Amino acid sequence: MDRPLIGITTDSHAKPDHYESKMAYAAAIEAAGGLAVLLPFHADLSLVSQYASRLDGVLFTGGDDLNPQLYGQSKHTKAVRLDSGRERFELALLAEVERRRTPALGICLGSQLMNVHRGGSLLQFLPDVSRNSQIEHRKLSEADPRHPVRIEPDSELGQLLKKPELLANSSHKQAVDRLGKGLKVIATAPDGVIEGVEDPDLPLFLGVQWHPERLCQEEDHLAIFKLLVRRAADRRVGGSS
Repeated sequence: MDRPLIGITTDSHAKPDHYESKMAYAAAIEAAGGLAVLLPFHADLSLVSQYASRLDGVLFTGGDDLNPQLYGQSKHTKAVRLDSGRERFELALLAEVERRRTPALGICLGSQLMNVHRGGSLLQFLPDVSRNSQIEHRKLSEADPRHPVRIEPDSELGQLLKKPELLANSSHKQAVDRLGKGLKVIATAPDGVIEGVEDPDLPLFLGVQWHPERLCQEEDHLAIFKLLVRRAADRRVGGSS
């Protein structure tokens, strides 16, 4: 059977006529058994439904910060705005993916996008937020900082990993604040920062705040991509709507 086709969102590049995509995303999808294809966000938005109709699953990747006006706030001085064209494309794609019940995985920005799409809000700069420990979630050096993440046992991720805790990397300054409609918190850091959300009523609508694509040599992190690919394969067998 053909591998399921997984669309991967791309980012802007220093050169305005280029796209950028970290190779680790496509490598993770391939290692998990999927076929990766990069999505051009400068596409005409009228084509979003056609892109979605051809995809078995979608991976919403990391990047800069969403426009805080989307959740009723003004921009924090430390926020770095996401390319507006990418933002428009991904919000339109996410709405279409949701409508079609296409399996979707969000990583870092992708997880935040899922929450904001559902009417939630974000903490724009974690160092400003009073927390019960001093975990540094930002990546301030070449090394990926690690910290434990508590996994809800009855969640999609908890049932997948069959363990209450995961050691995750961390590379973000923003995080989920007010939870979006229909979402549940499925993973948290020791300082209370939300590390994962899901909608249990969809085949897969899962967002994680860390970067499992950088840790795919570890089975627990590769398993997240295998879940996306498996659900995408199920959708292909069952037929798309």
